[in-house]
Amino acid sequence: MIYIEDEEFNEFYNLDIIRKVIDYQFNEKTKPFLSFMFKFYLFGFVLPFILTMTVEWVLLLNVFYSICLFVQLFFISFEWIQLKQ
Repeated sequence: MIYIEDEEFNEFYNLDIIRKVIDYQFNEKTKPFLSFMFKFYLFGFVLPFILTMTVEWVLLLNVFYSICLFVQLFFISFEWIQLKQ
């Protein structure tokens, strides 16, 4: 969902100092968090899921499936928490 500001606030957000503050906050808080979540998803779900296509050992398959399950449960709970806010 995209939030669009009213026209009366556009002048405020176009100020140079406001843009610098927003960029600073993004670089300090949001960007590292998104980077961590991407790496967590990549190594916690995508990589084990791809490895399940090549491995035939049942014990290792169950380990990979369990890792995928727990990572997906984490992301589902994370989304659920965000929806409740």
